[in-house]
Amino acid sequence: MRQSSVILYDKDECPFCWKVRLALTTKSLQVEHITINTENKPADFLALSPTGKVPLLISNGELISESSVIIETLELWQPNPTLLGKHPQERERIATLNHYSDTVVGPAIRDAIFTQRGHPSSQWDMDAIEQSKRKWRDCLAWLNNQFEPSDPSRPAFLSCFSLAECALLPRFALASAYGLHQVKEFPELQRWFDYHRQQPYFVTTAPAIFYD
Repeated sequence: MRQSSVILYDKDECPFCWKVRLALTTKSLQVEHITINTENKPADFLALSPTGKVPLLISNGELISESSVIIETLELWQPNPTLLGKHPQERERIATLNHYSDTVVGPAIRDAIFTQRGHPSSQWDMDAIEQSKRKWRDCLAWLNNQFEPSDPSRPAFLSCFSLAECALLPRFALASAYGLHQVKEFPELQRWFDYHRQQPYFVTTAPAIFYD
């Protein structure tokens, strides 16, 4: 489905942007994409968003920021398939996983990514990388306790692909791309990631770094 007069300002490696791209693809919604270089933000973008944050969705002149709010909007545009859950308990668990991804997993792996991105290995902060590895392992342990796939052939955190996958898949992928691999003691999470990374919605939305 083509949404007329809708523009998404995003950035390839931004996990919040990737979350929105996954949601758009899952719902078969097509919008115009404009990639922003957050190191050199164009004046016309800053005129729309003084904070300079992405993702930013513009629909018929209305500005919608924050990835989770954008996805709530997409849910109104295209309710099926739902990404937010089919009943209150499921919606609560999905919201919890999304919040955990944004506020715990993201900060846990951020330093390892930032010290490597765009820098030669001689400049990497190895202490920061090791700290991120320990924090990442703690995140995996927590997520493993939340993982209750109902269909072994199509593993998902809940009954089906949801906002939980949209939020967590970019984190897992970026962790993997920057050397924070999935710990072997959590094979179910590894199987979950291996399954989704092969699906079209992942391949078509992933940043170049994942395939370099």
